[in-house]
Amino acid sequence: MRINIAPKVFLGFIAIVLLNVFYVAIVYRLSDLNSIAHILKMQDAVQQDFIRISNLHGSRKRSRVIYNSLKNQQSVDKFRSISATISALLDSLESQLKTVQRLDSAVSDEGVVNPKIKNLKNTVSKDIKKQNNQYISGFEELVLLENERRTVRTRRKQTMLDQLINKADSSFIDYLDSINVLIDAQTNNRINDIENRLTNAQQLTLILLIGISAIAIMFALIFSRAITNSLRKLKESASLIGKGNFYFNPSGYPKDEIGDLASAFFDMALDLKKAQEDLVKFQRLAAIGEVVASVNHEINNPLMIISGNAQFLEMSMRDFAPELRDRIRSILEETERISQVTRKLREIKNPVVEDYTSSGEQMINLDKSSEEK
Repeated sequence: MRINIAPKVFLGFIAIVLLNVFYVAIVYRLSDLNSIAHILKMQDAVQQDFIRISNLHGSRKRSRVIYNSLKNQQSVDKFRSISATISALLDSLESQLKTVQRLDSAVSDEGVVNPKIKNLKNTVSKDIKKQNNQYISGFEELVLLENERRTVRTRRKQTMLDQLINKADSSFIDYLDSINVLIDAQTNNRINDIENRLTNAQQLTLILLIGISAIAIMFALIFSRAITNSLRKLKESASLIGKGNFYFNPSGYPKDEIGDLASAFFDMALDLKKAQEDLVKFQRLAAIGEVVASVNHEINNPLMIISGNAQFLEMSMRDFAPELRDRIRSILEETERISQVTRKLREIKNPVVEDYTSSGEQMINLDKSSEEK
């Protein structure tokens, strides 16, 4: 299986990117803190509205007390105005608590409704609104009784209405106090949740950073060592080639760009070896050519003189003894033989060296060396 360097680097970066994805997941987990902070802000706004309702109820209570004493219409109008504001605030608070409940379920690890917030919303929608309505309806009935004739039955009913209003007032205040306790408890829970999330996120972030760094360092060491070892081996081989040792083993290299480079080095070593052999052969031929030129110059000139004198003697000694003419003829034949040797030296194309003696001495075979291949 061939894996190039580029895919190796790409796979390494993919591994680091995946680790960064886990890190982003941690950051995304912390993004819930924005929702939790929004919940806390809404809970604070709800609590402030309940404090406002409590203050408004105090003013409404004073209006009822003033009406009981003075029986004036102004107190009734003020009571009704404050009651309308309180009812509108309770409706708004119920809607806000629904939103808080939905947001709290979204950021909850289990994704379920927080029972404390559910209890808080139910207290508003059922208990507080019920007591508020009873308080308002009791006061309205009490105002209507003022227009009726004073009888024992009317006074008795008025007493019952006062008791009902006082009971609704007491329950209304108690529920408001319990609401504040519930909101404070829920706020503390959310603050603890934020602290726990931050602590867990810090720990996970530290672990991920250590893991990312360790994997990156390991990958860098392994990958760089694999590359540097191969490059170091190539450097040593190149040094040997530079010293004239053209033996190069391309095996043992990874099957990637470095392996291709090793194969190219192997081919280069073969080419250099062949080029060196051709150069040695050329130098030998050049040296032989120089020797041949020297031999031709140094041998042929005296050889021509010897051959010419021998021919002259042969022509001048026709009447002499045959034995003498034979010796002169022998001189002419040997000079011709020497001339043929010098011609073969000039015709050397590819020197063929053969053993000359049994002791290992060698000589050039002129006949074979002058043949065309």
